[in-house]
Amino acid sequence: MRERVKLIVICALAYLLMDAPVQMTQILPSYAGIKNFLPSVLGLFFGAWGVIGCVIGCVVSACPVNPDIPAVLHECWCIIATGLVMFIGWHLTSKSHRPSLKTWPDYARYILLLAGGCALCGKAPVSAAYFLTGLTIGIPVTILFSSLLYIEPVIPKRYTYFPDAEFCLLPNAESIEGANEILEMSAMKRGVKMKRILEIQSCIEELAIRIQKAHPDAKISVSVMFGEAISARLHYGGKKYNPFILDKNEDEIDIMSLKIIKHRAIRASFTYSDGENLVHVVV
Repeated sequence: MRERVKLIVICALAYLLMDAPVQMTQILPSYAGIKNFLPSVLGLFFGAWGVIGCVIGCVVSACPVNPDIPAVLHECWCIIATGLVMFIGWHLTSKSHRPSLKTWPDYARYILLLAGGCALCGKAPVSAAYFLTGLTIGIPVTILFSSLLYIEPVIPKRYTYFPDAEFCLLPNAESIEGANEILEMSAMKRGVKMKRILEIQSCIEELAIRIQKAHPDAKISVSVMFGEAISARLHYGGKKYNPFILDKNEDEIDIMSLKIIKHRAIRASFTYSDGENLVHVVV
C-alpha cells in the first residue's frame, strides 16, 4: 500500500509541476501544455495509480486558479480515458506485458491505443492536444523509462512477468559460479555480447561482496533483464545497508571496483522498506 501511495504522490506532483504554469498564466487553454503526455505514459507504466495521481494533480492545479468545474471534470475524464485505455489495451494485446517500444508492432500498438484513448476525449482540439503530445513527448519518455532507466512497471497480477535471469547468491564461491553460468546462458540466448555479460557479472559480484560483508548470512535474490541496457535488481533482508555508501576507513583498492560501477552505471539506486533492501543497477 505504501508503494501505491508513493506512486500516486509522485505522479500527482509531476502533473502539478507541468500544469501549474499553464493554469497560472492562462495564456493557453487549460487543456494545452506538455502535461498531456503524462496520462498515457504514467497510465501505461503504473496503471490506475498513475491515472489517479494525474487526476489529483489536475484538480489541485486547476481549482485554485481556474475553478471552471465542467472544464476540470472534462480534463479528468481525458486523463482517465487516455491512461486506462493505454494500460488495459497494452496488457490485453502484448504477450510479454513489458511496456517497451523496441519493434514496429510495439510502436503501432502504442499509437493505436493512444488514438483510441484520445478519441474518447470528445472535443477535437482536446483530442489533438493529447494525441500530439503523446506522440512527440510520450514516445521518447516511454523509451527512456523502458530501455534505459528500466522503471519497474505495475503489471496486473493475472499476467506472468518474468525477468530474463533469476538466481540467489549465498556467501560461498559456488554460488557466484552458478550465478555466472545462469547469466551467460540467458544472455547468449538474447544475443548479448560477452563484453556486456562480463560487465554485469563483475557488477553483481562486487555488490554481493559488499552486501555479504555487512550481512554475512544474507541471501541475495537477483533478477536481471537484458535490453539496450542491462538491469539488475538485488533484494536482501536485514538491517538497512546501502552498498553504494563508502566507508572512510575502506582501502582505496577495495572500493575501486565500486567507483567504476557508479561511474559506468546509467542508474545506481538503493531503497529500503519494511526490512527489505533493494539495489537497482542499470549498465
